[in-house]
Amino acid sequence: MLWWEATLTAVAVGVALLSLLTLRMQHNLRDHERLFAVVSGSLALSLMSPFVVDTQPWLVWMVAIGGSVTCNGFWLVSRTLFRGDRGVRRVHLLLAASVAILIAIHRGTALQANAEPSMATVSIDALLTLSSTSLLALSFVEPLRGWSAQWTQTERSLRIGFMILYGSSVLSTTLLGELAHAFPTLVPLRTSAVALCAMLMIAFMHHAFRLRRLSPAPLLAADRAHSAPRAPVPAAGDATLIAELQRHLSVLKVYREPELKVAQLAERLGTVEHRLSKLITQHTGERNFNQLLNRHRVAHACALLAAPEGCGTILQVSSESGFASLGPFNRAFKSMMGCTPTAYRARCLAEGRHHQADTIGYPLSSNSAAATRELFPQT
Repeated sequence: MLWWEATLTAVAVGVALLSLLTLRMQHNLRDHERLFAVVSGSLALSLMSPFVVDTQPWLVWMVAIGGSVTCNGFWLVSRTLFRGDRGVRRVHLLLAASVAILIAIHRGTALQANAEPSMATVSIDALLTLSSTSLLALSFVEPLRGWSAQWTQTERSLRIGFMILYGSSVLSTTLLGELAHAFPTLVPLRTSAVALCAMLMIAFMHHAFRLRRLSPAPLLAADRAHSAPRAPVPAAGDATLIAELQRHLSVLKVYREPELKVAQLAERLGTVEHRLSKLITQHTGERNFNQLLNRHRVAHACALLAAPEGCGTILQVSSESGFASLGPFNRAFKSMMGCTPTAYRARCLAEGRHHQADTIGYPLSSNSAAATRELFPQT
């Protein structure tokens, strides 16, 4: 390898390892961050492959196996980045693992000195070409899935930026790879291009992860329809009780009472605690009474945090929204909104928009779609 080729590759290996360490040191990792930590480590080993040619067989195969999460790993990351944490299921992991096996076998045999081609290796190469090309294409078009003009400019820019950088990286390295087969003098240029593209993609992905912590991936209509359970049709008496519950929450705003208990609200509604608890779990999509209150409290807090005229400190917002202390407020807010109250306020100020408390347009838990329609009617 030429000195500048080796230097650029070594720097790329260092950047990939730094990406892995950075993600490993973070707390509460999202699925896309966990997956990209694996991809970063695999990229580091993959970039090291030119340095282990003609070395010990065990080292060759270690690098080949460790560097097998590349295009398949990026596909999984793209799904979770643009679909949310439910974007990857077991079938996707199995498919990615199958491609990883093909990549490991292909690279392991390619790195071995004097390896003779066989029918098995040729077949594996053909399968790898087909599967990797398919995954590269799926990763490229993933940002377009469910495209909506209602998305924020930041969301649209993130998706377009991913497509431009990812597409140009794949195109340039693939084209240089084919040219290098015909013109060996281009091999150093192709190796350097791979290292440069890897560093650019790593930098972009960390930027995307930072944005995702401030603004979770929008839940698409098809995903909501698929994941949200159907709420049973309430009986006549239950319908009346639901309407009264809605009035207490939306009009009287009883959720702003920090010490409100289910028994107290049941007494106000003229029913018993057991019936009210059962109605909440069956007809609102919430797990329990406290979850129902917290969802309304967080919605109220969102309105205060997004108010352009300001609403005081985070502690004041917590108290005004019905939380007894700051700790439960922060935990509930981050669980439902995917970011801290401070980060949410900063994002709203940056985008210059005002949250409407009666329309929840943010990715709260998917199992509460029925509750959103029932308890947050559109005006």
